[in-house]
Amino acid sequence: MIGPALRMRDAARYCGIAYNTLKYLRYRRLGPTSYRHGGLVVFYQDDLDAWMRGRLEREPGVAQHSTGTDAA
Repeated sequence: MIGPALRMRDAARYCGIAYNTLKYLRYRRLGPTSYRHGGLVVFYQDDLDAWMRGRLEREPGVAQHSTGTDAA
């Protein structure tokens, strides 16, 4: 991990999600990789970017580029 560690509120803001959503996702182990430094929970930007990229690739409601050759 290179770069500054983001605290949970900053990480939620960076991802464009609510703080409580990130807390819930972390609790359910569905969120980005997090680390504990003493009593702090922190995230690294590389992990947040990878998690967001993965969500975009799997999210069913997100528009995907089409080649126009969809088989019905």
